[in-house]
Amino acid sequence: MPRRSRKGKNNRNTQLNESDLPRSKQPTVIRRGKKFAAYDKNGKIIILGYNRRIVQEYANERVQKS
Repeated sequence: MPRRSRKGKNNRNTQLNESDLPRSKQPTVIRRGKKFAAYDKNGKIIILGYNRRIVQEYANERVQKS
């Protein structure tokens, strides 16, 4: 019988920064109700959409181009 419980063990898939962009240039994605909004480092909105992954990928491409 184990001495301690395994409830505190974190088995989640931790993916660190997958983006090629430096952290200072990465867009910020915020959930607003059912939608996700991506903002650049100046606070200007880049894209608004329902799928976080699509919003994140488009915002990364857009920031990388400029």
